[in-house]
Amino acid sequence: MGGGVRAHEVKQHRGRRHQDACAADGDGGASPSLAEAYLYGDVLESVVARVPAADLAAAARVSREWLRAVRAALRRRPRRLPWLVVHLQCRSRRSAAAYDPNSGAWLTVPHAPPPHATPSHVRLVRGARGDRVCALSLSGLAVARDPLGAAACVDLAAPAVWRVDPVFAAVGDRVVALGGACRLALGEGEDAAAVEVHESGVGGGGGWTSCDPMPEPLRDSAAATWLSAAATERRVYLVDKATGWASWFDPASRRWGPTRRLGMTDVAVSNWGVAPGRAYMDNERLVLFGAKRADKQESCSVVVTAWEVDGDTLEPVPSSSRGDAMPSELAERLFPRDDDEDEEEDEDDWEDGTSPSIGVCGNAAGGYVYNAAEPSNGAVLYELREGSNEATAGTVARWEWVPCAPAVRAQPMGRAILGCSPVGVDELALGFGSAGPTACAAAH
Repeated sequence: MGGGVRAHEVKQHRGRRHQDACAADGDGGASPSLAEAYLYGDVLESVVARVPAADLAAAARVSREWLRAVRAALRRRPRRLPWLVVHLQCRSRRSAAAYDPNSGAWLTVPHAPPPHATPSHVRLVRGARGDRVCALSLSGLAVARDPLGAAACVDLAAPAVWRVDPVFAAVGDRVVALGGACRLALGEGEDAAAVEVHESGVGGGGGWTSCDPMPEPLRDSAAATWLSAAATERRVYLVDKATGWASWFDPASRRWGPTRRLGMTDVAVSNWGVAPGRAYMDNERLVLFGAKRADKQESCSVVVTAWEVDGDTLEPVPSSSRGDAMPSELAERLFPRDDDEDEEEDEDDWEDGTSPSIGVCGNAAGGYVYNAAEPSNGAVLYELREGSNEATAGTVARWEWVPCAPAVRAQPMGRAILGCSPVGVDELALGFGSAGPTACAAAH
């Protein structure tokens, strides 16, 4: 009874608040103060929950009550899927665009990625909390503080080994640099597959500590061009895109895990990609993607399949042994057939130089698969099934087409760097400021 009385009193208080606002306005309810009287508490939360993510930053600036409502709505109904962020590097200008999976719209980010004189030195730091764009030079490593690349960078010292194509990963509070060393600049005792850990991470300060180099099966491909990487709060996972050899590195203990060839999952797969997967009890899991040429009778030229892999052993999860195939119509859009392709061409003629190249970025909720050789073709969103039930059939709950960012099509000679990250109110406010986001038209 006591709880019911309190609820009744609250309703009476809200009613008096509404009447007072109407009396003060004297205009039948057209003023902002009357609107504020209507939109408060649960009603305001319900309204805010339906606002597109791109407009949440503006809604949060209306008042403190609206800010609280925005944060409460996101806590109750979290928007799980990460945003796809494209950093476009050109000689004349640098730009960025972000794709909101909830509204299905591309937004132009008014701030450029970290500046650097040489665009080829701009790359990504993979991380469980989101990918960050960074710029590597002889003098240091500049890492963006936010996923949109809008905030001022954190400046770290350059790794001790000079690297031209390294894998960077943020694991917990540590930054890891793996491989990619310039062979011509290696000093005595230095290794092209060298691994270094920055203990203070993106918080700055500290220094780099040398660790054991990459395992032998990964040494011939010890560069970001040939490796697919996924970072979690505990480890960074590496997979050779061509051979399927994989291993993981734990920067806290500075040790490597088992090395295993994942290619045995499907021997026909010619290109591999990896992303973080769902957590199962206390174990991490990965989502492994494989691309292979389709049979002649198939309606698409490339088949893309996803499997779930145990993070500790790198063994396929039994419930995911058959894999989840990307719908053929989406795979065909990622890897379209050449118009001049000879229909009578032998299957053997597919092999030399025509292997599909997939790129993957994601987190424990989902992510994106794209054509690494032609990012202007677009991307495919995948959403992982919620929960960690071992008996749950399949890994991917749904696939959805993502059109190419208009900025990428407008600059076909630019270098597109794709990453993904959760984007919340703080990141939106930082990235778009008071001007608000600019939506880009993109044909599906």
